Amino acid sequence: MSFNSLIIGEKYSKKDLSEIFDNSNISIVREGIYNVSDSESFFFVDLEKKGKEERFHFDDFFEGDYFHWDSQTTQHINTPKIQEIVNGERTPHLMIRITPKIKNVTQPFIYCGRLKYVEYEEGTSKPVHILFQNIDFQDDTENKELIEIYTWKPNKIGKTTKSKISKQGIISKERVINYKKPNSTERSGLVTSRVGQGYYRQMIREKWNNRCPVTGCDILGILISSHILPWSECNDDERLDVENGILLSPNVDSLFDKHLISFTNNGEIVLSNRVTEKQLNRLGIPTDIKIPISEGMKKYLNKHRQ
Repeated sequence: MSFNSLIIGEKYSKKDLSEIFDNSNISIVREGIYNVSDSESFFFVDLEKKGKEERFHFDDFFEGDYFHWDSQTTQHINTPKIQEIVNGERTPHLMIRITPKIKNVTQPFIYCGRLKYVEYEEGTSKPVHILFQNIDFQDDTENKELIEIYTWKPNKIGKTTKSKISKQGIISKERVINYKKPNSTERSGLVTSRVGQGYYRQMIREKWNNRCPVTGCDILGILISSHILPWSECNDDERLDVENGILLSPNVDSLFDKHLISFTNNGEIVLSNRVTEKQLNRLGIPTDIKIPISEGMKKYLNKHRQ
């Protein structure tokens, strides 16, 4: 069997991989790099490293389709295994799980595909901090586990990234090329404010932490990534500006899209004179909620309220 048989977003235990690749050593390998062949390797990564010494809290996380990775504590940029990857002689395949165990049950890894070396953070060693691009990044995925991995950040476990490399707000050329614009029906029909597919939707999900800020709903399959200022009224930059996006539950989105509700620059809900607080309460929508508003959202909300 080969890496081509692995499916992005699918779960694999090390035992599964041992059987797939007919290699019993995979089942006993620890975190880090494991060379499967002369040209391909596995990266086994636990995002949360509970119960381990502080030095093992590696700085591993996605930033868009870029992946930050701390090597094992014995490795530096000139370590032979690392140099093979830097020089393109070896392709890493990323296997991630958020936590090793849940209620003492060992968790499988999620296959995230191939990595390509981008740069390393000068001055880091043992571990060396490296930035990769995830070649097989799935912008259009509805796989909840994969989305959770893409949007996981060290601050979710009370940590802050030590990396001086940042790709926040930077969109790779590959993501732009693969971006799927909404079709004519989406632009002019029922979903003029919604975001169809592609990296923009992932950016909105990440900005709002995979949760509707009004209802607290985190069922990703139903949440809608909406433009504050509708597609038809935006220029090209505004259509892909993450500040022009908000992640909403379907009932909240419907009200927002029809301008029956809006938000102040302080995040408070504003009601149209065509809807009452009692009607919103019947829909399970709190009217005393205050959502976080970033500075960049204000110009779009000003227009939406008008």
